[in-house]
Amino acid sequence: MTPPRLVPLSPTTWAWTHDSTAWGYSNCGLVASDGEALLMDTQFTLEGTRELLDAIAGAVPDATITTVVNSHQNGDHTWGNELVAGAEIITSAASAAHLCHEMTPEMLTALSRAEPTSAVTAYAVEHFGGFDFGGITVTGPTRTFTGTTEVTVGRRTVELIDLGAAHSAGDVAAHVPEDGVVFTGDALFTGGHMIVWSGSLTSCVAACDTLLATGATTFVPGHGEITDRAGVTRFRDDLSRVFDAATAYALSGTELADAARLVKAAHAGGLAHPERLFTAVAAAYQEAGVQSVPSGTLPLVEGMAQLAAG
Repeated sequence: MTPPRLVPLSPTTWAWTHDSTAWGYSNCGLVASDGEALLMDTQFTLEGTRELLDAIAGAVPDATITTVVNSHQNGDHTWGNELVAGAEIITSAASAAHLCHEMTPEMLTALSRAEPTSAVTAYAVEHFGGFDFGGITVTGPTRTFTGTTEVTVGRRTVELIDLGAAHSAGDVAAHVPEDGVVFTGDALFTGGHMIVWSGSLTSCVAACDTLLATGATTFVPGHGEITDRAGVTRFRDDLSRVFDAATAYALSGTELADAARLVKAAHAGGLAHPERLFTAVAAAYQEAGVQSVPSGTLPLVEGMAQLAAG
């Protein structure tokens, strides 16, 4: 795997990117101006976050990270928060409220080190068994907001946008208007299918429209390669097609597992992790009013694992 790198997007913005669509390798954003810096998200492990912070120190040695923005509460975007000592940690109120529902590092360690005797444990071992979650103290936000808010970083203004429920229960994007850049968190994926934890595929589509409405030209997804407006539009349209197909299956009475297989066959394309389409189909079924649709981390992981196993 190619090591992650800090990619300059403008004189004041950078993206920390991975050449990987594998689980857990998330992108981050940096805005630095006049000795101050804002960091969008941290990494899954302390080791990964130290690597990120070392790269930032090399690129902007005179800048102090005064603000961390968490796009949502999944561990691959937050479990390095403790290493940014003294920084204000900002997220949306909805995101912060969901923190208590997140899997802990200890829980994920146990799951990913278990004997792969079930679909869930086999999937967890395959995708998370290589990470070391030791020593992590989950560090939550110190400030929340709703709607939009602005943060000043030196001479740069960063607009934080509460996207509402989309990928997660409360997603946040960071827009740097002067640079035409948006750090989207997991409201946007490139190269791989989206995981829909929120139960609302409609909101995922709406979040894409909100991203496009910024007028930005460069979008840094939570996972995958940096993209442009056309890339966001393609992603939105793909989600819409999945929503339409899944909703039709829901209204026809098709069992969820069968619908997920049919949607995967028709919409997997060349993207990584087509089993994640289970979460999108489950969200569409939930929106269609189907009873007993799986929700929560483990039931959705089980659905993905079973779809991956065929």
